[in-house]
Amino acid sequence: MYMAIAVTVIIIAFFIIFHRQIIGLFPRVKSIGKGLVVLDSDQQKSKTEVDPQKEAESLMRQLDSVLIRETEDIIRGELGKKNLLGTEAVPVLIRYVAALSIAYSFSEVYRIIWGSQLNLLDYINSQRPQPSEALKVFYNSGAMQYPLIYSGYSFEQWLGFLKDQLLIREDGGLINITIRGREFLTYLTTTGLTRNKIG
Repeated sequence: MYMAIAVTVIIIAFFIIFHRQIIGLFPRVKSIGKGLVVLDSDQQKSKTEVDPQKEAESLMRQLDSVLIRETEDIIRGELGKKNLLGTEAVPVLIRYVAALSIAYSFSEVYRIIWGSQLNLLDYINSQRPQPSEALKVFYNSGAMQYPLIYSGYSFEQWLGFLKDQLLIREDGGLINITIRGREFLTYLTTTGLTRNKIG
């Protein structure tokens, strides 16, 4: 009973966080939302309201593969070694899902961030908050090195990317790094990812 509740909670939390990526992996699932699952099949083409338990069961059936089952067995084995197969497993699994979500989002940011933006993050991580104009030197340096990719890409857009990713924030006209920004830099260091990127 407790294990079923724990699994249901983790599955729902996992799908809330990763629903876009899961839809990409399993094209039969058109969308996932609170209380709603839309499947792209001949049997079911309209939205059907379901309770959380039935939603979890439906998603388990749709997202089934040999690799997923093997990974589940590994997770169960690790939890079993630590006697964490009841409700006490819920906070542990939620913590791991949260860490996985952050790591995935950081890998996506790293894929598209430019070197000049990484230089800016490193700089403001070690400084007091700076006015945005004082940081334009990083944008200008990148634009001089890579004029083609900077063509039509303004300083406001360049800085806006970092704001949109919640890596920096602007308070009273001053730019400061966020907790997420610091954690992103830590992630780069611990994973050995280079700061030497184009842009």
